Amino acid sequence: MERIFKGAIAPSKVKIRKVKLSDLGQLMEVENACFSYDRMSRRNFHWMIKKAHSIMLVLEYKTKVVGYGLVLINRGTSLGRLYSICTLKEFQGYGLASLLLGELEDKAAEEEDCTYLRLEVKANNKSAIKLYKRLGYVKFTQKENYYDDGTTALCFEKRIRTLKKPPRLNIPYHQQGTDFTCGSSCLMMAMRTFNPSCDMSLSNELQIWREATTIFMTSGHGGCGPHGLALSAWRRGYRTEVYLSQTSAMFLNSVRSLEKKKIIELVHKDFVKKIEETNIKMHKKRLTLEDLKETLKKGGVPIVLITTYHFDNNHVPHWVTVTAYDDGFVYIHDPDQEGEFEGVISRVHIPIPEDQFLKISRWGKAKISATVVVYGE
Repeated sequence: MERIFKGAIAPSKVKIRKVKLSDLGQLMEVENACFSYDRMSRRNFHWMIKKAHSIMLVLEYKTKVVGYGLVLINRGTSLGRLYSICTLKEFQGYGLASLLLGELEDKAAEEEDCTYLRLEVKANNKSAIKLYKRLGYVKFTQKENYYDDGTTALCFEKRIRTLKKPPRLNIPYHQQGTDFTCGSSCLMMAMRTFNPSCDMSLSNELQIWREATTIFMTSGHGGCGPHGLALSAWRRGYRTEVYLSQTSAMFLNSVRSLEKKKIIELVHKDFVKKIEETNIKMHKKRLTLEDLKETLKKGGVPIVLITTYHFDNNHVPHWVTVTAYDDGFVYIHDPDQEGEFEGVISRVHIPIPEDQFLKISRWGKAKISATVVVYGE
């Protein structure tokens, strides 16, 4: 639906409408006029319009595109990201950006069930920062040397659906350094929550992986298993407990080779034997949502195994760190490396509807459930 509003520029001549493929040429003109760095290409715009899970609206004045706004939707979550918003210089100062952003917020909340909208802005862009703060956006982190010119990005968010703000554990975010160290990355986040001096280097990430790996998993390098992660935390002085839906070796069905299956079973038996020599609590049950809530109340940091299918259509086991649970949402830090159009704001405190979380926290045909909970030293 087109939205027509009045302003100092020819009342009823400026509209907000959905983008069309025929806008490509004019979008490139706006992009080149508004940005000196990190510009989107014609190919990028084409992909955003035709294939991306996104909301894209344009400002139109007398058939001319004079600005646009683009929100990317995180699949399987309740999170939207304001990827870009701009207006031509001669159309600035009339409140058009505020109106455009308001329309994007409404559509993200109503059409995509988004709870949060997040954005990045250059630390030296004072006017934009002032606008976002006035519209209710709150800074929650920053990213050094984020832009091509080396400028720091300030990350803001706004709750666009009226719900009580959830309490969050102050869990620092850490992005995994390789495609197979999600488990060790999550454990490092948990440990640093209690120990700010925790080593967050890639070297330590790989060391923990070596301690916790199942050797084989699907294809390529094996990831971390729950027993190995719990042992790694325990050896470093952290109180740990594990919730498992099965006692047998995990990930056996992810490999075909009989030899690899035997190695996975051998490693599993060794982990189990070593855990029996510790005070690590083992629970033969799935971590329920009620258990999760109680764990967070007690100050524990849950590291949960999920399947990425609901995010990227791949049945890949992946570890995430839970940061909060409230109002029907579970919030997670996802250590996965960023995609081409993603930023760190798409990976931290991601709101997942609780029914969706129950689906993603079951991996494989056997619906395996695994959670490692880490407490302070």
